[in-house]
Amino acid sequence: MSTLTNDEQLDSDNKTLETAVRNTAIQMGCWTATDDYLLITSILHLCDLERVHERVKFSMPFTLENIRDRWQCLLYDASISKMIITKIQQLSMLQLENLRIPFSEEEERLIATIPSHTIPAVLDNELDTCLSKYSQQFWSNRTIEELRECWSQLRQQGRLTDQSNADNSQVEQTTHSLNDQNATANKLSSLLAPFEFELLSRNKEQFVDKDKLPHALLHVHDRLYCMYTDQLNFGTDVNPDIKFDISFDNSTSIHIKGMIIYKSGLFYIINNGDNAFRVNDALLNPNEASPLGTRAIITILEHMMVFQAIELS
Repeated sequence: MSTLTNDEQLDSDNKTLETAVRNTAIQMGCWTATDDYLLITSILHLCDLERVHERVKFSMPFTLENIRDRWQCLLYDASISKMIITKIQQLSMLQLENLRIPFSEEEERLIATIPSHTIPAVLDNELDTCLSKYSQQFWSNRTIEELRECWSQLRQQGRLTDQSNADNSQVEQTTHSLNDQNATANKLSSLLAPFEFELLSRNKEQFVDKDKLPHALLHVHDRLYCMYTDQLNFGTDVNPDIKFDISFDNSTSIHIKGMIIYKSGLFYIINNGDNAFRVNDALLNPNEASPLGTRAIITILEHMMVFQAIELS
């Protein structure tokens, strides 16, 4: 069995991308910004192009090839990716809040552990416990209503764990071929994160203390931080005597230090360190300050911090 050399493999990859770009250009007018949001969010959550094709309700019936071509362009073609992300960032909350992201196999497996004989009076409590206990496995905006609907469908199909004809093959987790694309996919995820935060920031029922809500939310490396005070300090770990509210690992000699200030209903970001960092791709130099707005992406060396102000109506 012959194998391709590195040059041959590179040439093959380039030709595949060229085909994807050409096909995507032909299809460009068919995809809405909402379709692209659904595509990116669903792929990042499901990690399975075929499952996305089967379960996501786009504005029109795209083929698996259409989906594969557009995803490849998002990952590897900078101009197309930038254009698509720019369109997505112009979406309003009304266009996003009712979108449905399909359940992953892992989510269904966890929901299926709730017994089929569970009575309606306690079902929501069981689902809430499951959602809280395994929050990292569930999509960030899942609701109890969605979980209840999924559980009912699994029960009707005889797929709950305690049902005799449950399909145990669903329990096995599959490693998909998208793993080698994680770095770029994480960047896309970070760009979409403000929309997911905004959904959270408009629903105070998500917070334990509903009478004392945070001023803002920040997302760093899959962790969610709440800003309750009027000042939040962040920086890289260099001096063990300096404590930050949010710290970043640092393998270089470059030290970053900054703060976010909340004053009179407005947010400001200040660089009080010795080196520059980026706010929404604009450079913020030492001893400079800038209005932050209601959402922003702050780049600290190789790290990305997503800021979202609380905007409860």
